[in-house]
Amino acid sequence: MATTPTKKHPKSAIRHKDAVPQLSYNCRRKIYRAQMVALYLSSDLSERDLRSPPLWLPFILTCIRDDIKDIDSELISLGLFNEAMGKKRRK
Repeated sequence: MATTPTKKHPKSAIRHKDAVPQLSYNCRRKIYRAQMVALYLSSDLSERDLRSPPLWLPFILTCIRDDIKDIDSELISLGLFNEAMGKKRRK
């Protein structure tokens, strides 16, 4: 489950000042993948003996962390966190 770098959103996608920025397909795919892996983990770990955690658990959590980091970078590059971070929206 290797992660690929998220491409920056093209500036041509934002046509006028009222346009709503859109997430890329790759970003949506990573959100869905993280959601499904978390669902699998919750069902799998509830059936396991937690005294001996599975060896693959750190790898899976690293993959989820990488996906969330890429999603966060794309959201910041689109300016969707500007208001929450106290920054003015780019024109």
